[in-house]
Amino acid sequence: MEEIMRDNFKKLRKKINITQEQMAEYLNLEQSSISKFESGERTISVSNLERACSLFGIHMNDIYKDSKNLRALSPSFRKTNLSLSSLEDISNINKIAMNIIEMNAILERHNG
Repeated sequence: MEEIMRDNFKKLRKKINITQEQMAEYLNLEQSSISKFESGERTISVSNLERACSLFGIHMNDIYKDSKNLRALSPSFRKTNLSLSSLEDISNINKIAMNIIEMNAILERHNG
């Protein structure tokens, strides 16, 4: 399960085209911490995993799913070197989008 989570973390990080350095800055860690986490040499805190999942556009429990069943928001970035402020903004927008998706699903179930 931990291996799936690490693999998904790395795949999602690459999917949104951010480097280990950018992810480390976003999570207030050293780049080597991200590298060691992705290789299985180190763990990551729950709070940092939650922050990363917001940036990826997924709920935290989804990062443990098989990557074939993983559905993430896929932002398109025009810039490749995003600032910390931009990553924070993207994370906040993803949180809003995920809440809207979840509310719509609840309404669909309720209204049948």
